[in-house]
Amino acid sequence: MQVYANNNSTKIIAHIKLTLDNQPIIIELFDNSASRQLLKQLPLSLTLSDFAGEEKIAYLPNKLILQDTPKASTIPSDFTYYAPWGNLAIFYKGYGQAEGVYALGRIKDGKELLAQLKQNTTVTLEYID
Repeated sequence: MQVYANNNSTKIIAHIKLTLDNQPIIIELFDNSASRQLLKQLPLSLTLSDFAGEEKIAYLPNKLILQDTPKASTIPSDFTYYAPWGNLAIFYKGYGQAEGVYALGRIKDGKELLAQLKQNTTVTLEYID
């Protein structure tokens, strides 16, 4: 049986900000080992690109270890990690369940900015609280 993160009851450990064209996208990070590893890598400058018209992806400098990290359901606003490629996958449209996608958090504010981005662009990802 697969275990998926529950966006309504998952404990939040931090808030991070993804800055896109001087506009913030606020993300709540879930309490799991992969999210804690991501926090240790911040701040980061990443290239964000569109994938399949449903998500934005960016490659991390260091892969995340997924011990105790639940799978993600890939619904709009999911902030996830795609293990086979070692990239962040930030969903602005629903996809359903997919193998290899793990829950790091969810977008709290600014999801609409992701859908508007059509070209590859450099963003910053940083801890805010």
